[in-house]
Amino acid sequence: MNFICAFSSDRRELYKADIYRVLALPKGHIVHFRYKTKYVDDNLLVDIEKLLKQKVAIFFTHGNSSEGENNSCQNFSIRYAIITKVEISDVTDVFHIYMKLSEFCSVDVDSNNSQEKIPPTKFFTRLNCTEKSNDKNWHSRVLAIKDYFPRITFFHLKEINDGYQENKIHYQNDGKSCYYNLIHGNRYILKLSISNPDTSNTKIEISDSSDEITFNCINPFESSIQFDDHDVPISVKTLQVFKQASLLRFKPIQSTTEPGDYDVLGEYSTNIELNLELSLKRPLIFGLFSTMAFWAVLMVRPISDSASWPSCWTLVLATVFFYMASSSLFFGLIKSKESYNKRYHADQLSVGAPKCPM
Repeated sequence: MNFICAFSSDRRELYKADIYRVLALPKGHIVHFRYKTKYVDDNLLVDIEKLLKQKVAIFFTHGNSSEGENNSCQNFSIRYAIITKVEISDVTDVFHIYMKLSEFCSVDVDSNNSQEKIPPTKFFTRLNCTEKSNDKNWHSRVLAIKDYFPRITFFHLKEINDGYQENKIHYQNDGKSCYYNLIHGNRYILKLSISNPDTSNTKIEISDSSDEITFNCINPFESSIQFDDHDVPISVKTLQVFKQASLLRFKPIQSTTEPGDYDVLGEYSTNIELNLELSLKRPLIFGLFSTMAFWAVLMVRPISDSASWPSCWTLVLATVFFYMASSSLFFGLIKSKESYNKRYHADQLSVGAPKCPM
């Protein structure tokens, strides 16, 4: 079979971290690879727009040392992906490719490919490959490359679940990024696969950049067995704003010689973009109970014998307008508090005083 192949090598730790994230991120997530144009197959550069929506096999290349170009490389297939965006920077002459992750794969690069088309000469290229029917899961891909990585805990986020169904990934920026929508006050489950293949003293610290998410697990997260599955419940706190961007962070940490001390393997940190939103249920419920109170007062107030009730249509319109006004008022109160918080924090920063959250 003929595949477009995207290789990331062990020449730098940053390139290995790209493969770590390819293993870690859920199906449908966008990953971003960068190549100097000299490492891209010339035939693929002729019309880069034709690359969109094409299938790619992502490989890890071992043996691409920084000592020279005549290296004997081993290539390990990791995962399939679909190209969502391609561009070449006029400033840096860097080829940028954005790919939507798909299934894990087991693919061998055929030996009849030209040496000028494979690493370490080309790293984004079209090659003849053989697809194998076995070892096409996350477990086998971790075992295939673990010896070429630091003693680290691998993980794979299978999905974020709201308790009933999988939370969908949303896309933006013309296929260059993606995010999850999480609603304030709701509870979700991170469904994880964990691997500590060498049973090393390593952990994964889970956090979010906004401090608006509570993780109901021992954190940093650790596993003393080679492979396992875990569900991590999380809760989104009550927001004081309509929307808030956040990053869900998975940071591998490694023990040091000092007891209880750990080093963060920063290059292997994996971020997932979140969009935290205010639930519509709260203003709608607020409007409903306000309308009920309106009717309760209307019905119990004394009415003189000469007075008459308005027409049915007038009462219906009044009820609808009151409901809309009270629901909107709920949003207005939150917006006012948001603006006040921003002004307050800006004033505190301008005088060098510590922040005082409301």
